[in-house]
Amino acid sequence: MNLVDTDVLVDCLRGTVPAQEWLKRLANQPFAVPAVAAMELVMGCRDRADLERIQRFLATFEVVWPEPSEFAAAYQLLLAHRLSSGLNIPDCLIAATALARSARLFTFNFKHFQVVPGLDVAQPYSRP
Repeated sequence: MNLVDTDVLVDCLRGTVPAQEWLKRLANQPFAVPAVAAMELVMGCRDRADLERIQRFLATFEVVWPEPSEFAAAYQLLLAHRLSSGLNIPDCLIAATALARSARLFTFNFKHFQVVPGLDVAQPYSRP
């Protein structure tokens, strides 16, 4: 399974060509959006039109919700990495979800995620 982080989803929503092309190529592989990433997109909405656009966009993906054990793992990641790297709650939940499901996480946020042992992180495409 592949998971797609918020920053990549934002590029897709903005219609950047590399993001759109990558998303089309990924369509043949199993992938999903972590629920926390979906919630982050909603937090960026400025008005009802934005919210409706985000809802239509997210409806085209499987959204995966953290299991209780993934919440517990996210808490352990937060304890281990908050002070040393600044890892935040949403990133801990996304990382824990990816780890528990043996998923590759597509993101540009290497700074935070690189501290998580065993996390398979990949850059989806090149940004100009």
